[in-house]
Amino acid sequence: MTLLLPQPNQNALDNKKLINLALLLILALSSFILVSLSIEQGRIAHDTNNLAQVKSSPFDNTNVLAKGAIVYDIGAKKILYSKNPDEVLALASITKILTAVTAVEIMPKDTVVTINKQFLSENGDSGLYRDEKWKLSDLISFSLIVSSNDGASAIAGAAGAFLDNQNPSSISLNDFINVMNTKAKDIGMNSSQFYNVNGLDLSSTQSGAYSTARDVATLLAYSLQKHPEITDATRYDALSFKSESNKLHTAVNTNTDIKMIPGLLASKTGYTDIAGGNLGVVFDPGIGRPIAVVVLGSTYDGRFTDVNTLVQKTEEYVAQGN
Repeated sequence: MTLLLPQPNQNALDNKKLINLALLLILALSSFILVSLSIEQGRIAHDTNNLAQVKSSPFDNTNVLAKGAIVYDIGAKKILYSKNPDEVLALASITKILTAVTAVEIMPKDTVVTINKQFLSENGDSGLYRDEKWKLSDLISFSLIVSSNDGASAIAGAAGAFLDNQNPSSISLNDFINVMNTKAKDIGMNSSQFYNVNGLDLSSTQSGAYSTARDVATLLAYSLQKHPEITDATRYDALSFKSESNKLHTAVNTNTDIKMIPGLLASKTGYTDIAGGNLGVVFDPGIGRPIAVVVLGSTYDGRFTDVNTLVQKTEEYVAQGN
């Protein structure tokens, strides 16, 4: 007896193959989607981490006592930190940097300056003598280190006389101050105004000079690039000078914290009742990258704390590879 087995239905077999194929495709697609999602999540996490790194800066949440402040990368022409950088504030003795810059662009470098009697009437005795003679470069260095009002006036007076056809009898500081203001505008100090050559307050309500943190950074950059010798001596805590009259002078830096600043290239303090505490420095973190730090309108001691804080933040910033 022959047993006849039922023959498989061809349509049923084809449907089963299609179902199996569809399941395989669904499984493959699901795996692809899962892998893609995993890759995308990793990319998003990586991008988010990078974004967080970009946004995070040592300067975040940094605060200083100063009313106006700036950290300026001179070479890159980039502001790394600022607080009210364009607020016009009393400048005090930082004025003397512009006095020096203007003078060396008027007079020959070998000029000998005589300390005229009228220049010894300024506030603050820095030890200069009547009729004493100085090399221009030495007098500038001495005056910036000790912030000598007498020295600044003598420098400006000599330059003023040079402008007035080298006639000592017509010494006029006004001519020199006019040139100072022109020079300030020429180098981009567009918010600054100078009424005297040393920054001393003219009265209880008016300063001798006004500027902004941004403008002072511009001045420091210009001085460093065009006349680096002007502020070179301000890197030291003390220096000795002998005038052409053979008188010995010891200059002690008014910036008592210069040893706290690595790679210091320039420094100038300023303080008056109206201005409060001011300080501008240029330092190099050690990579040929001069950076200006300026604080205006701080306190007498706070200016040093403010600058040290910003210097430390700058070092951290540079260490991150920025």
